[in-house]
Amino acid sequence: MCIFIAMYAICEFLVIKSATVWFVWDEMYSISIMLLLLLIVMMRWDKYCIFQAVISSILFVAYQSGSVQQYIIYLAGNLGFMLTLIYVSKVGKDKIRNSIFLTMGYVVIGYLLMELSRGLAAVIVSGVSVQVISVFVFTDMLTLVFTLVGIFIARKVEGLFMDQKQYLIQLKENEEDENFDDYDSINGGD
Repeated sequence: MCIFIAMYAICEFLVIKSATVWFVWDEMYSISIMLLLLLIVMMRWDKYCIFQAVISSILFVAYQSGSVQQYIIYLAGNLGFMLTLIYVSKVGKDKIRNSIFLTMGYVVIGYLLMELSRGLAAVIVSGVSVQVISVFVFTDMLTLVFTLVGIFIARKVEGLFMDQKQYLIQLKENEEDENFDDYDSINGGD
């Protein structure tokens, strides 16, 4: 999990600096790898994704020299994202991983829970209108598209988008099968 946190820290830093310092964009849309990595980490390690969620939100705001209110808003968003675990427990990781439609549902539910939680936190902390929720949703639409593409790619990489306990058990079984086949071929099938 430390590798995913480090990947997030480096990649998000580069994305934010490129958008705010190197190439100043006046667009209201943004893109982030936060959701993509949160979804992969949740698929791999379940509730332990909370570490990635908390650290990612803190880094995201810190990289932008954000206010205390922004820390609260983004932390609330990532904690709200953790409700995606309900979907995972109801549907099952294997079904999500093996079905394009359930994978899309996983991504969209995670996205909406994150954005809704951010918006509600902004309403409470900043006293802004409830319409801010739609601002969060539409501002991060590119992130949703990027995440969908990233998750569909991750599904194709062996062991990346699956429960790690199950993956290690599968590796062990494959290794034992190979060792048995090697033993069998050496001894002539006896």
